[in-house]
Amino acid sequence: MCLTKPAKIKKVKGLKAELADGRKVNLAFTEKIKKGDWVLANANLAVSKVSDKEVKEINEYLKI
Repeated sequence: MCLTKPAKIKKVKGLKAELADGRKVNLAFTEKIKKGDWVLANANLAVSKVSDKEVKEINEYLKI
């Protein structure tokens, strides 16, 4: 099982994105991702787009 924390999209170019933390991820498994969106990413792959509400809940749970 993997654990990932939310990361904000800084730049998008095609199916590639740069996260606010500097990581570069592939967007092949996500839809309609744009700058400012939040994603869960693992192994350089964005696996899920998450809402602001979900980000707050996850961060509270993880105490980030």
